[in-house]
Parts: sequence; C-alpha cells; structure tokens
Amino acid sequence: MGRAIAQSFAREGADVVVADLDAPAAEQGADALSREIDVSGRTFAVGVDVADPQSVARMVKATVGRFGGIDILVNNAALWATLVRRPFWEIPPDEWDRVMGVNARGPFLCSAAVVPHMRLRKKGKIIFVGSTGIWSAESRLAHYLSSKAALIGLARSMARELGSDRICVNIVHPGPTDTGVAVLTRERLEQRSLLRSIARVQVPADIVGAVVFLASDDSDFITGQQLIVDGGMVFA
Repeated sequence: MGRAIAQSFAREGADVVVADLDAPAAEQGADALSREIDVSGRTFAVGVDVADPQSVARMVKATVGRFGGIDILVNNAALWATLVRRPFWEIPPDEWDRVMGVNARGPFLCSAAVVPHMRLRKKGKIIFVGSTGIWSAESRLAHYLSSKAALIGLARSMARELGSDRICVNIVHPGPTDTGVAVLTRERLEQRSLLRSIARVQVPADIVGAVVFLASDDSDFITGQQLIVDGGMVFA
C-alpha cells in the first residue's frame, strides 16, 4: 500500500520521500518511481526505524534539507504480515511491545517530528493508515488490532490540538488487501471478498484515492475523522 500511495502522490506532482526500515527496499521503491513516473529530483529514499526518535529525527531532517519543508505525512508503517497468530494470552510481552512500538509509537513519533515544520507553513495534513480489523475483530491478533485502535484516540486528540494551526489529522481504514504477502492467500482473499457489497478482492490502488483526497486542499475542513475503504465489508 505504501508503494501505491507513493506512486499516486508522485503522479499528482508531489515531492515524495520513500521511507522504510529496510533502506535498500526504500531505494528500490524510489528508483521504481523514477522509472515509472517522471519525478526527476522529486523523490528520494531514507531508511528509518519509526519506533526510534533519533531515526525519525534524521528522516525529518533529511526531508527538510532536500525539499525545504514538510506538508504531508502518511503514517503507513506497521507490523502485521510477519506476526504469529496466537491467543492473546500467548503473545510474548516483548512482541506486544514491538508491535506497539511500530504501529502506535511510530505514528506518534513521526507526527510529533513533522508538526513544527507544518506549523512554519501554517498548514499540514497527517494521515494514519488503520485497519477495518478493529471492527471485524479477527481473533489471534490482539496486539495488532490494539495498536490500530490506538490510532483513533491519537488522531482525535491531535486533530483537536492542531486545528488552530490548520493541520488536519485523519485515518483511512483499508480492509484485507492483496499486497502479495503469503499470509493472505488468494483463496482467502476471494472468500473474504464475498462479504463485501462490492464483491471483489481489494488491491492497494483502492486506498490511494482516499489518501490523496485527505492530503489535498479539498479536505481542508475535515479533521479527526475516519474513512473506511473496504468495498462495503464493514459499516461503522
């Protein structure tokens, strides 16, 4: 989904920073943008651990040094596909902390780091990528779902605090999406698609319209809100 979002922003003419814990993967993503879209000088990659304040600070410093400021932050990094499904009472505390560190602490740290730069521009957009799993409550993923639910409180609190700075904070919740990870087989995705009003498998491109809208001037009067993008599987 991060790749699809980055591609969409690049097509819209935005300067794009591709950030990932896996720095070579981030470089590959930025190179792919350069090959697919004419983004000469408008994209670069940076390795970042979103759970580490110093790493986040370096990412923000590199971005400001390259582009002069920050207008939009998409908090998309999350641990999910590599997690072992197990009852909540069997989740090791260090694994719980690691998931919370990336999925909840990460958006908090990244948001806190970019806000001073958005205030300088007297405007900004912060977008969290949540999950419809909060409502469907899939079992054996208590740490993941708890981390995504935490984003609701964080986004609402931030929206309340940042309104006077014209910084909007919102959440997009995708449903189960075909991102090529082994844990979600095509068969399982197709079975789940039957639960949707629009009965097809969700793909990464399905979320980009909502993210671009919330990043655009057209959403300047929308903050503290949640937008579910799942083809009508969950109604909330």
